[in-house]
Amino acid sequence: MSHNPHVLLVHGAWVGGWEFAPVVPSLQALGWTVETLELPSTGSTGSLAADAAALRDRLDHAETPVLLVGHSYGGVPVTEAGDHPAVAGLVYVAAFALDAGESVRGSVGGEFPSGWHVAGGQVTLGATREERIAMVSADFPPGTPPEAGEQLADMFRPQSLASLTDTVAAVAWRTKPSWYLLTEKDVLVPPAFQQALAERAGSEIIRLATGHAPFQEDPQGFVDALSRVAASARV
Repeated sequence: MSHNPHVLLVHGAWVGGWEFAPVVPSLQALGWTVETLELPSTGSTGSLAADAAALRDRLDHAETPVLLVGHSYGGVPVTEAGDHPAVAGLVYVAAFALDAGESVRGSVGGEFPSGWHVAGGQVTLGATREERIAMVSADFPPGTPPEAGEQLADMFRPQSLASLTDTVAAVAWRTKPSWYLLTEKDVLVPPAFQQALAERAGSEIIRLATGHAPFQEDPQGFVDALSRVAASARV
């Protein structure tokens, strides 16, 4: 492992690079170069191809080998664009590590979960603010104050429908080493589903006793897991 690994963090649907804020200072304190990517499909009707193009453009400018980290939906553009010469390894965090011809919607049975609301080429988590707060809060650890769910839910933006229905064409985990951070208390992406994806991709599984956003729930545990990956990937 080098003294200063380079990590590029790719957020999930409905959110932004801000979701990784709790871990960025800790990673930087370790000497890491840390970047986040804002996906064009969030807050728009953009495509998976647009997300992958934005990711490739960022990788084109990388000066050192990159550990590419995708959370949830972020695993899809990571899979699509991750077979880039700058990428040293892939890290899926409770993520959709899909295969060629698959989409997020297809991978969950062809229909979105009942709480996902589709309108105007966009998908929102919950049809109302109240539904969104309830869905977000369901994944929190016990004892989390109610206002935390309200604050987080109000930061969510609509996600492009196309990004969740477009199918993967390129599959980076077939050619790049990969790791899967499996969130064992996840109520949004079931752990058994995560494990099936990870095993199919041949990813090394690291289990985290958290909900869907381990970098928020257990920042130090997430940093420790990434450090293990960086050591294995020798970046």
